[in-house]
Amino acid sequence: MQKKTNIQSALKRKYPEQVVLVTSARPEGGANVMAVGWVTIASGDPLMFAMGIDDEAYTYELIGKSREFVVAFPCEDMAAAVLCAGSRHGRGINKIAACSLKTAPATQVAAPLLEDAVANFECVLAEVYRPGDCPIVIGKVVAAHENTNPAVRRLYTVAPGHKLAGVAPRQD
Repeated sequence: MQKKTNIQSALKRKYPEQVVLVTSARPEGGANVMAVGWVTIASGDPLMFAMGIDDEAYTYELIGKSREFVVAFPCEDMAAAVLCAGSRHGRGINKIAACSLKTAPATQVAAPLLEDAVANFECVLAEVYRPGDCPIVIGKVVAAHENTNPAVRRLYTVAPGHKLAGVAPRQD
């Protein structure tokens, strides 16, 4: 059964919701990281991710310059780092260091992998769409990496107010 409600009330029922960390390379060296909640697979062949990233975000600027990035699916132990990356702006600070993230070199792009993530996807910029107030960045996956520990649980936003928790996949 359904009842008519307002949009804000209905949005409270959308959880759990994905959260990813996106790394991008700085032109002068080093990297930036940002938490992104609006992300989905946009194509299966070739594999592409679509992400909503605000025009004013430093990550959006860096992706525009380098035309590449990494989409990292954080594990539950990375909750504090996700909140850190999502609550600070990258201009003028090293968010990777500030958020205590461990990185590893990627194989196809300059942006780093996040070592503790469940999975990392190296992407090249395919397109930017502007359907409304937030640009949608489309990245084509050119390499993928997964955590060697299959028991590591994915981190999701599970409730309003940036409440995060680990979710394990079904073992069918």
